Amino acid sequence: MSQDVNLYREPTDKNSGKIPVWLKWGLITGFLQIAIVGIQYSVDPALMIAWWNSLLSVGLLVALMVGASLEYREGEGGWMSYGASVWVMLRVCMLGSFMSVVFMGVLYNLIDKGLAEQMKEITLEQVEKMLEKFDVPPDQIEEQMEDIEKRDFSQTPRALITSWLISVVFGLFLALIASAFTKKTEPLFTDESTATDE
Repeated sequence: MSQDVNLYREPTDKNSGKIPVWLKWGLITGFLQIAIVGIQYSVDPALMIAWWNSLLSVGLLVALMVGASLEYREGEGGWMSYGASVWVMLRVCMLGSFMSVVFMGVLYNLIDKGLAEQMKEITLEQVEKMLEKFDVPPDQIEEQMEDIEKRDFSQTPRALITSWLISVVFGLFLALIASAFTKKTEPLFTDESTATDE
């Protein structure tokens, strides 16, 4: 009795002949991140470093990466390997983060050259309030303030590249976790082969 094992599946055409899924979702991610930063900067630059801003950014990134992965899976006939899902998500993150980093460079170095110093002052104020709230001794608060004063808040090419690399590594971490839920492996035996064997 022979078994018709479906080791090869003809590729579908839903993911061909149009803009790649990762590129579309990467552009969406980048433009949304730029829009959010732009709105925050326009309303109040302090919003750019608010504690909830990181949570918003991570939540948005995960949602868009998962959206890209699910669309790619649908275009592949409903099946997608773990590796394919990770690769789609990672490229979405890489492109979106790159666009965001470029915008930050333009914002800090062309649009508002005094923004770096302003962000330092905002950080000093917020950290000092937080430390006082937790009854940190004055000498330790002063030490923390001095450390922040020494920090360079300017967005140099090196700082921007470092920021992008950190974002990519973090995006890979998220993709490795999220892909465990979006992957859907095609079974080796099809219904037709099972019916034939019977």
